[in-house]
Amino acid sequence: METYQTPISVKAIIFEGSKVWLRKNERNEWELPGGKLEKQEQPEQTVTREIKEELDSDIEIIEIIQAYVYQITKSADEQYGVMVITYLCKLLSLGKNFETQGEAGTAEFKKISIKDIPALKMPSFYKDSIQKAWNKLNKTL
Repeated sequence: METYQTPISVKAIIFEGSKVWLRKNERNEWELPGGKLEKQEQPEQTVTREIKEELDSDIEIIEIIQAYVYQITKSADEQYGVMVITYLCKLLSLGKNFETQGEAGTAEFKKISIKDIPALKMPSFYKDSIQKAWNKLNKTL
């Protein structure tokens, strides 16, 4: 049996009212902010570090929402899959110096209304994670 090895990406679901923070990536898709797990790092440390780097913001992790293996066929290190872990997070402070050029290319950050999520160009598992987090936050399971 061959050992399955995959990169790990950790993402934050951050709501402000009925809007969620999203990142437009180099593939012109919307995704959750966050990034790859580094050596000697735990997933919660990764998401906290990545949000500080990308949104210049501080968060509190509420709970894990989902883990999903996603295949990005045109990616150098994710063509066989990347494990994406999503956390529901509370925004503690929002900075002003958003990252516009990330490791993977140009980035744009924006708050988008929860009602507009279904129509976005975004992988369906992100949409599922956002809805699960919204339901938990609003206790409408």
